[in-house]
Amino acid sequence: MASTRQASARTSPRGRRGVGRPPGVADSGARQRLIDVAAALFAHNGADAVSLRQIAAAAQVAPALIAYHFGDKQGLLHATLEEALQRLRSVIARSLGEASEAPLAAFIANYVDALTRAPWIAPLLVREVLSRAGSGREQFVQRFAVEAAKLLPSAMADEIAAGRMRKEFDPRLTVLSLIGMSVFPFIAQPVLGPQLGYRIDERFGREWAQHTLALFMHGTGAHR
Repeated sequence: MASTRQASARTSPRGRRGVGRPPGVADSGARQRLIDVAAALFAHNGADAVSLRQIAAAAQVAPALIAYHFGDKQGLLHATLEEALQRLRSVIARSLGEASEAPLAAFIANYVDALTRAPWIAPLLVREVLSRAGSGREQFVQRFAVEAAKLLPSAMADEIAAGRMRKEFDPRLTVLSLIGMSVFPFIAQPVLGPQLGYRIDERFGREWAQHTLALFMHGTGAHR
């Protein structure tokens, strides 16, 4: 009889919920908070150097919530990268869709704004995508790079055809120049920020977007 009651307790709804849903799971913001905290820590230290216990402590949640929401560290890393890629895909969608008359100017403004609002994006991609050939790189390629590699050079070609850019520019190389100009300060800030007196904040984002736009448009002859 006792064994029957014990078996019933193990298979009751409350028993299953106790195993599968750790304390704090009702916190609707816990999942996003874990992503935000992990993204910042991964970007600053690299995923290999950050423990799940550190992430849970910084997010002020039980460590078991990481397993509940993401499975393991790799699952959490996948989620942080997906957060970054969603933001970057949104940049392209807004720039090439709603602002079709000036897509490159819109791209610069939206891209710099996205990197300013989430300064962890650039260093995270450098650490977990560009500098190591792992699952993060494949995720980046499939979820962002394939589409971006089609849409951005096409937008450049349209600008050339419309006479807003000089014809001698290769659209592919121009895309690389544009991305490099826009993103470099966000990657180099830990080293060059103290030397050149800048930090990533809203004011810098506005100034950098305006500077990059003026330099790029003047250099390509977009408004001549």
